[in-house]
Formats: sequence, structure tokens, C-alpha cells
Amino acid sequence: MAKIPEDFWLEGLVPAVFTPFDRSGELDLFKIEPYCAYLLKNNIKAIYVNGTTGEGKSLTKDERKKILEKWIQVSEGRLKIVAHVGVLNVRESKELAKHAEESGADAIASLPPLFFKPQCIDTLIEHCKAIADVAPHLPFYYYHLPIMTGVDFNMENFLREAKKSIPNLAGIKFSSKDLVDMIGCVFQDNMNVVFGCDEQLLAGLVTGAHGAVGSTHNFMPKVFERMMENIKTGEMQKAREEQLRVQKLCRLMYKYGSILGGNVAALKYFMPLVGLDLGPPREPMKAMNENEARQFKKDVEDLGFFTWDPATIV
Repeated sequence: MAKIPEDFWLEGLVPAVFTPFDRSGELDLFKIEPYCAYLLKNNIKAIYVNGTTGEGKSLTKDERKKILEKWIQVSEGRLKIVAHVGVLNVRESKELAKHAEESGADAIASLPPLFFKPQCIDTLIEHCKAIADVAPHLPFYYYHLPIMTGVDFNMENFLREAKKSIPNLAGIKFSSKDLVDMIGCVFQDNMNVVFGCDEQLLAGLVTGAHGAVGSTHNFMPKVFERMMENIKTGEMQKAREEQLRVQKLCRLMYKYGSILGGNVAALKYFMPLVGLDLGPPREPMKAMNENEARQFKKDVEDLGFFTWDPATIV
């Protein structure tokens, strides 16, 4: 059984990066370089590309390749890059996985099939193995997001069985709030567990997650860094206060997400507040109109966001 190289193991904050678009909804790759500089300035060491936050399912295969290549180019090895390669059909997932390895990504990850869903763990393992096998030199992470995929097997059992047949299985991006299941994953040997529910991260870290992949890490990394430091020093009340800030922000996200057709659309509008306008979301989500944008900024100010020292501004 292959062991993940110690210099790769994901820990700390791993922002799931947004995909920058211009006003017409086309890729704006020029925005990635300042985006990268901003993340490095905020002490980010790894990113997750073309996932849910990156609107991966709203991108073409070629667009996803271009985005990954640009991140690899501009990061110049300063960021570990996890490429999400999941699509509706396994053949294109395999193509994206092979491209990720050839382009110089550090790891790959994949959701399960989203239309014809696996009906048992063995079928899910077969799907993941088909993708992982074409990029044998890259760590492979399974992306567990049952609220969106409808695939909700016990992940402790999945990891236990999957590592028998997937030599490069590195771990799991656990984006479920089922902490009973997650703690079982943590106790699987050599499995790297990164938590994906920002509003519940305190509980995830205390339960044993090694790090966190999330959307809000993009624009409020200092809040999460303080939370993690508070946990290390045993100052749990302070850690809870930071988590409460995240929860308040997530409630605002849900409010605008219901208006715009998706939470990612709402989250993307926080980026101009830290100096990075990454453009509107892509359809079927919709952009804010002028009145919505004005009210959004007021709601953010009323929340106290700017008093939290959320990020180092570009």
C-alpha cells in the first residue's frame, strides 16, 4: 500500500478557489495571478481547483484544463494544487486526471457519478479506481458531498475497502456533517481527512480532521487561523467565538444563495470586499443586480465582517 509523501499531507486551510469570469461569463484567466498572490500573502499553502466553489460542473472540460494549467503556472510550486476531476462520465474524469498528472498537479479528487449513481460501496470503489489508476503517481482523494450528490455510504467502510484496491488513495474531502462517520475515517491508517463544512469546522477539527477545504477560507482566513490556534492552546471559548462568526456569515450566504440560485454565487461576492473581483457566477446561478449588491454590502457591514480582521487585503 502506497503511503502519501509526508511533504504532501494536507493540513490547515485549503481554499476551494473560485473560477474568475468576465462580465459575459467567459473565463478570465488573467485574474488568477493576482488571486494567487493574495492567497500566498495570506499564508495559504494549498488550494482545491475546479470543485463546487470553482463551479466545476458549469465548466467545459477544456475550460477546466485551462484553469488548472494557469494555477500551476502562476503558483510556481508555491501552492500544493489539488485538481478536482469529477464529471458525469468516467471517461472524461479519466482524461482530466491524466491531464492533471501531466500538467504538474499535486493531487486529484473526484465526486461520485451524479446521474446513474453507484448503488453500493463496491461500485463506488470501482469508479474511483478507474480514475485513480490513470494518474498513479498522484494522491487521490474521494470527495464526499452527499447533500449534493445523493451518494451517502458509510465513509469509514468505503476507505477501509477502497485502500485495498486503490494504491494511491490518499484520503477524503469530507463535506458531510455526519461527525460519527468522520471520526471513523480519521482512524483509518494513513488516510488524510480534510473537512469541508465551514460552518461546522470547529467540531470537525476537534473530532480529528487534519485540515479543511472550504469556500470561506478565501476571504476570511485569519478567522479560521485564530480558531485553529485557539484549539491548540486550549482556549475553546475563543475558538467558539470565531466559529460563531463563520456561522453568522453562512446564514447571510444562505439568504443570498436562495436569491441567486446557489450559495457559491453569494460567496463569490465577498471577494471584491478583499480586493479581488472575480466576476459573476455562471448560469444557472445569477449575478446580483444593483439593488441586491447594495443591500448585500450593507448586510455584510451590519454583520461586523470588516471588524473581524478577515484577510490581508490585496
